[in-house]
Formats: sequence, C-alpha cells, structure tokens
Amino acid sequence: MDVIFGHCWRCENAITREVNCRQCGVAKYCSDTCCRRDQYRHQPECEEWRPKQCSNPTCTSDSRQSLKECTSCNEASYCGKICQKAHWKDHKHKCRERAQEIRMKGAALQSYFKQRRGIPLAVPYYFGNTLAVDMLNVQANECSCEQEPGDKDPLKSDYFILSAGCGNLRNWIHTVASLPAEFSGKLHTFLNDFDPFVQARNVLQLYMMVMHRDEDNIATSITNIYYSLKLSAKDYNLLVNCLTALQDLTATGLNEITGGVIRLTDADMAPMREVWQSWLNLECRKGHPNYIDLHKQRQEGFRNSPDAAEGIKVYKTELPDEFVQSYDDYLATGNFQPLGSKRDDLQYDNPTLTGYRHPYLGGVDMGEVQRILASPKKLEFVYCIEENMNPFGSWDYLKVKKNHYHISMIVMFHGYITDQIQQVLKCLKAGLLTVSFVVWNCLELSVRLNPELCKVDRIFTSNMADYAGTQPLLKVMTPYLNRGNKCSVIVTQYRHWYALFPDARITSPETAGEDRIEVMSNCIAAAVKDTHIDTKESSLNNSRLMSVECKKAMARGSFFFQEYFNYMIYFVNYLRAEYVAFNEPLEDVSDELRNVVNMQNAFEHLGLGRDVACIPKAASLGASTTKPLPPPSFQEVKHTEGLKLRDFRRGELNKVAPYRYRRNVRRVNLLRGMQRMLEWYIP
Repeated sequence: MDVIFGHCWRCENAITREVNCRQCGVAKYCSDTCCRRDQYRHQPECEEWRPKQCSNPTCTSDSRQSLKECTSCNEASYCGKICQKAHWKDHKHKCRERAQEIRMKGAALQSYFKQRRGIPLAVPYYFGNTLAVDMLNVQANECSCEQEPGDKDPLKSDYFILSAGCGNLRNWIHTVASLPAEFSGKLHTFLNDFDPFVQARNVLQLYMMVMHRDEDNIATSITNIYYSLKLSAKDYNLLVNCLTALQDLTATGLNEITGGVIRLTDADMAPMREVWQSWLNLECRKGHPNYIDLHKQRQEGFRNSPDAAEGIKVYKTELPDEFVQSYDDYLATGNFQPLGSKRDDLQYDNPTLTGYRHPYLGGVDMGEVQRILASPKKLEFVYCIEENMNPFGSWDYLKVKKNHYHISMIVMFHGYITDQIQQVLKCLKAGLLTVSFVVWNCLELSVRLNPELCKVDRIFTSNMADYAGTQPLLKVMTPYLNRGNKCSVIVTQYRHWYALFPDARITSPETAGEDRIEVMSNCIAAAVKDTHIDTKESSLNNSRLMSVECKKAMARGSFFFQEYFNYMIYFVNYLRAEYVAFNEPLEDVSDELRNVVNMQNAFEHLGLGRDVACIPKAASLGASTTKPLPPPSFQEVKHTEGLKLRDFRRGELNKVAPYRYRRNVRRVNLLRGMQRMLEWYIP
C-alpha cells in the first residue's frame, strides 16, 4: 500500500484508534467513516486478502483458513482432496486452458527477451516516467525491526543503496529528503545507468548542489535547470560556469573538489565530458544566428506526434479544473519557474534538455547500444524530452499537494521539488552523503562493480525487469545484497506486463466484448462512487446524476476504472509465464505459437503510450484438449535465486516501495494504474 505505516488508508492521517477492514483485516483506518468511504477502492484487494470459500459448490465445510489453492491455475481453492476431486469435472477445462495459456505466453516472452537482447535505446530519460520512491525507507524497515543486544542504532548506522537503471536523480533526491531528522549515519549510493547523457546531467546537478550549497536560492536555480525550457541570465551563467569547470576536471579532481561526495572513474567521465562540452557549444541566446530555438523544436515534436496529442487530451480531462490553465501554460512554453518569474527575463534556452533523439531500437544488442553512446559528441544534440512526459509525472501529487498546494501546477510542483533539493543540501552540509556513478549495462554490472567488495542494503532496479526479465535481473543483483542486514531487499518494477495479458485492462464499452460489459459497468460505477463519496455522499443514490457522472468518468479514459477491477490473477500469471520463459525449453510449443504475438511491437507501443491489440487467448490459438504440462506454481515463482517474494496475494505489504499506487487520488500524476513493484528479500 502507498500509505505510510501507521496512517489511515483513506485520509492518510496518523492512526490513534485503529480500525481494520472487517473482511480482510489488512487495510487499516483511523475511523469507521474512513473504512466505509474506502469500500469501493479497497474492494479488489480485499477480494484477494479475505478468507476464501471452497470452490466446490457442494462443500459443507465452514473452514476458510486451511484452503489450498490449485497450483495449476491459482484461481480455485479447496478444503481438501475430496472437494478438489468432486469439482474437477467442472474445473478441468478452465484449469487446463489457463495452464496452456501460461505456457504459450511463456514462449512469447521467451521470444521477446531473446529479440531484445539488451535495453532499449530511445531518448535520454531526463524527466522520469514513474513516481519518485524512497529507496531506503529506514523508518519502516530497520527502525521497525526488533533490535537485538549489541545492535547499532538504525538512525546512526551507515547504509548502501544500489540504483540500477537509475534514470534521473528524483529517486535519490526523494530518498535523501525522506531521511529522518535524527539520522546521523552516512548514506552511500551507487547510481548505475548505461546512458552517459542521463549520467552527465546527474553529475552536473549533484555538482551544483555540492559546490553551491551555501548560496542563497541555489535550490530554486537547480529546480529551474532541472525542468525549465527557458532560463534567466543568472541561472544560465551558473550552468555555464559549472559545465566549464566539469569539462576540465579529472575523475580524481572531481572527487577531491567535492570532498569525496562524487565518485566515478575516468572511463565513466570521458563520455560525460563530451556531453558537457556539447552543451557548452550550443548557442542558447535568442537572436543569435546559430540559436538552437528549443521552443520551435518542442512544438514540432508535438505536431509530429499524434499519440502525444491524444495523450494530452485524455490527461487534461482527468486534471482537476483548477490546474488546467497552468498545464496549458506549461504546454505552450515548457517553462518551469517559481512564482514571480517574468517571462521576459528568461532569455536563454536550457541546453541540458538536449541530447540524442535516436529512433527506437528495442532489438539492438547492448554492445551496439554502448558503441553508439560511447562518443556522444558524434550524435546530434536536439530537444529530446518525449512529448508524453512532463515534470508532474515524477513526484507524488499527494505529497506535493499536502506541502505546497497552489492553483498553479507549476508553482506547486516547483516549490515541492525545491524543498526536496533543500533537504539534500542540508545533508550535504552535514557530510552524510556519497554518490558513485557507474555508466554501464546493469546486466553486466560485475564488470565494473565487484560484488565481493560491494554489499548494499537496498537494490532498486527501476523497470529493468520489463526489458531483461525478473530472473536474470535477480541473478545479477543478488550477490550485492548485504546478508548481514535482515532488512536488505531488491525491488523490481513492472510497467508493461499487461501487454501479454490484455484482459487485465478495463477497456472502453465500445471495444469490450459482451462478457466484459457487466464487469466494466461495475467498475465504472465503483469509480464514480469512490471519487464522489467524500463530497457527494447523498447523491450516490441519484440514478440520473450517476448516469451523468459515469459519462464524465468514461471520457477520462479506461485507465480511470482500473483500480476498481481485481486483475491480480493476471499479474500472477504474467510472473508465472515469465518464469517459464527462463526455466523451460518449451519444445512442446510450436514455432507458430511462439510467433503468434509480436511482443517486441507490443511493448514498443506501450512505451510510446499507444494501445496494444489484444493477444489471442489460448483457446483461439488452437489449445490442445489433451492435458498440458503443468506450469510452475506461484510458490515456485516466489522463491527465485535464493530470495523470497513478499506475497502480495496474501496481504504481505511491501516495506520499501508500495506494491501499487492508488491512481484516482493522483489525477495530476501520469499513472495508468498498472504499475507494480515487488520486493525480494533473503529468507
């Protein structure tokens, strides 16, 4: 759950008198009122967590505690072999079909991961496409564990974090800003990404924080440079001075001048230096003959991207009305400036929003990717922020609103991010931080980072599992885990999994089959009731009003209804299919079935924000009526590479990053409601 431990799952206030959901006992509230108001949102997860009935309709037992799940389909549960045998005649067709489906989709995934052979080369992720996460969360982990005699105070201990495929600095910034005020240990972070453009920007921003931490309003200037298309003369001069200094430093010199905060090798620094030099060589002053005109480049990108236009349209329908004007302002200008800034003062374009804009090369071998990126100066530097990205998708709206509410989205988010950076500056002044940068493929990380010498307490892998698969990722990362810390954990993230299981997604009524209309109608009604229950509780029984509100909800897009649909089993079966892909030869699956789905295109489309055509069900692929080989059970999946998965199906909540986010309370964020995060720990 995405609420701080000890806080209400509805209103997020601290709980003084705990009220548990009467059915599952997992969800916790501060009052009966919050419990009742959360009934529609909580219903899908409650269905999974509450005690289940025996699937045999003739069963007379009242026991719900000792049921065992069918390991083949994970959808039926029985109190014993007698009931399982009695129900088999009715259950076997669906069970065998599900088993066949998992194996065939395992073959599709096997083909997909083989085709990919690495990580996608698209554009640098300067903004980020998921919410910032506290990668340490020491209060919910070490501080909550029972201390044994001789244990060091968790708030005085040192911690090590490895962020693989780190992207921009948002996760690190939020992690540091979330450290308890009493924390006096040291936080050592390894930031790994194969993209030298992203890492050059990260090093630049951290260098600004270290070298200018005592200057007034430096956090504001860094936020401006982080996100704004246009900069003032003051901010642009700060940027130029830092780039000039960085291009002349060696790795050793950078380490020394930052007091040991920034650590990297000369090999890692070489391609970054080319990025810094290229940014310096761009003419950013309007009116100059060689002016880069990023505004023009940005607008051309919008015009050439019909997907972006559709995405913006849907996004605006979801926005609360008070934010639409400020969002339109951001769309028109790309400027991300604090309250009181004058547009006439912003005379310089921001060169750090430029980089390569390479065609999507999802199937390119990682060695070829690294060859292309080895010499950035040979690539064309253009405005490279994808049209469907904005600064409002990287930071949790609930936290932003709580601390910095303003009618302008720009002012609100700018103030919050500036405060986060201000907290980082305090930790830098206190000498609590070191950051090591590694520019390398995370799947071959041992080439650059010795696992025998580097042991970490947290490993955050972004959504690298979408591209590499869970098992290969865990195999690479597990040797780095600090086994001396019982709270050590690896976090894996999944954004694109539902391309393989399209039935997991609620679609619009126009495209839904007859068997889904009732499901959709129930989800739409639940969405409307949930999003109105706090302010229009008396109106929920007004059928005419409900009809109007349902139409409005449908206009917001099908993802609006997602969190009211229990699609847990589809994600479970995705994990099982992925396990099949890496653990079985699948000779019994024909080449025709292997190639029936072009997973490469499906995932590429998802990455670009387009819908994916439904993947045929097992029955339509010619599923055999003979008994198929049973796929691996979820119990097998939960024990991978010597690690154990926190069982999200049994209400075992994550302790570092939330398994899922509540979507409709974050209408300003770019959430589809399908992202999942898993935690793997040492049993």
